[in-house]
Amino acid sequence: MIARLTGNLIEKLPGAIILQTGGVGFEVLISSRTLEKLPEVGEVVTLNIHTHVREEEIRLIGFLNVNEKELFLKLFNVSGISVKIALSSLSIYSVEELKRIILIKDVDLIKRIPGVGKKLAERMILELKDTFEESELEAEYIGTFGENEKISEVKQALKTLGYSMSEINNVLKKIDKNILLEKRTEDILKIALKEM
Repeated sequence: MIARLTGNLIEKLPGAIILQTGGVGFEVLISSRTLEKLPEVGEVVTLNIHTHVREEEIRLIGFLNVNEKELFLKLFNVSGISVKIALSSLSIYSVEELKRIILIKDVDLIKRIPGVGKKLAERMILELKDTFEESELEAEYIGTFGENEKISEVKQALKTLGYSMSEINNVLKKIDKNILLEKRTEDILKIALKEM
């Protein structure tokens, strides 16, 4: 699978570019936000690539950064979301805007994405909200806890006990950071259960 491409930008098309590398011109689908940030034709461009393979076609989808690619893949994994809808989502909203809209469950703003109706908007919120809450919480603690091993273990234990990601995140936010640093995983788990 192609994961990254560097080459000469030889053409800009609606929703795509042609990137020439090693004598081959690759058509790469991109969001309009990515298109706006690209240099002029003739310049060298590097894109992160998702190779989308279906029965009789291979499509390359390009992103300027890994965060955009990760969000695209999360969107694309939601049932009913096509490559076109996922790219439209990233054309209308930035990565941070879309995450925030999903976290605050704003169906009307999601419905502004072409091809997304009420049911699909609700499914996006349902399937993605917990994922974003989890990554938001981890981002909050990065640097303080290294690899976040304790937090990951506590979260996994609470998930096994049947708590939702939303409940788990809310409880962990209440616990003092010094406790999370100094206490053992078992002790943090006991404190979290008392707070539930």
